Amino acid sequence: MAEKVLMKGNELIAEAAVRCGVNFFSGYPITPQTELLEYMSWRLPQAGGHFIQAESEVASSAMLFAASTAGARAMTATSGPGLSLMAENLALMCLSRLPGLIVDVQRAATNITPEQSDYNFVVKGVGHNGMRGLVYAPASLQEAVDLVSLALNKADEYMVPAFLMTDGMIGQMEEPAVLPEYTAERPFLHYTAPTGCAGREPIMGRNQPRHTSINESDEDALEKARMEYYSLYRRWVDTEAMYEEYMMDDAEYVIFAYGGSARIMRDAVKILRSRGIRAGMFRPITLHPFPEKQVAAIRAKAALSVEMAIPPMFYDDVRLHLDRSIPLRFYNRCGGNMVDEYEAVEAMLSLIKEVS
Repeated sequence: MAEKVLMKGNELIAEAAVRCGVNFFSGYPITPQTELLEYMSWRLPQAGGHFIQAESEVASSAMLFAASTAGARAMTATSGPGLSLMAENLALMCLSRLPGLIVDVQRAATNITPEQSDYNFVVKGVGHNGMRGLVYAPASLQEAVDLVSLALNKADEYMVPAFLMTDGMIGQMEEPAVLPEYTAERPFLHYTAPTGCAGREPIMGRNQPRHTSINESDEDALEKARMEYYSLYRRWVDTEAMYEEYMMDDAEYVIFAYGGSARIMRDAVKILRSRGIRAGMFRPITLHPFPEKQVAAIRAKAALSVEMAIPPMFYDDVRLHLDRSIPLRFYNRCGGNMVDEYEAVEAMLSLIKEVS
């Protein structure tokens, strides 16, 4: 049954995954996600699943690939430097149309403090092939718990990897959240695991694109698979895009932010409102698909993009889809320095003065 608990973000995500049927986890310690791995090391075997601490992120991503191929509901977690080492296997998972959950607890390069600098890596194309999965960015621990279930189910439905993009703040903070009820069934699973997996019919299946007749080359099969994947991306814009509008009903000035930054920007909006400025915030929950049609429909006098990354990354997507007649600037911090609501207010006031 569902229950409300007070736990650290990394541990909440791990517990939610166990309750949603994850039965395989491979990973390697890296701050600020290590608590997730530590929690899984005892909790997953307790629930009847399999936990492996690999010798590196390269190995853990290879195990994730293999476990998904064999039909497991598989998961891993890492941070930016580890994500770089996983690039090849994650790219092949995209190409092979294999489901899985990857939690990226973002950090500032060699520092272990929060940042949002993995945006381009995960959102724009995972490793080689330029292919992508679904990407979710929670702004609270309750939302992180809820998105674990959604991400796992959507990964199975579309046969793609799904990413949960948090950061060192979301991963390390404690907050109450309601955990999901236990489930053992996967509502979607559209691929056949190969022969040799326990309890499976002796059918040989391959997920990587291969020619289907003597008249079709490997090149044609690969091109066809990528075109199908791309058409899936475009459908997601209409069917899977998620977002939150905060005080947007009468907003004249808009703040764009996601994840941990958006959590802080709620206070910036309140401060601006207290000063008589009709401000609001638009927060993408899915970073891929990006809610591009909803952003394009926004009308405002000016807009400010906020993120914990330099050079700007999220800003580029906002700029791409926002009406070009709306002045857009950015306020960013990086290096592990978190965005500040008062600095954002000053940035917005400066922008208002500029456009006036």
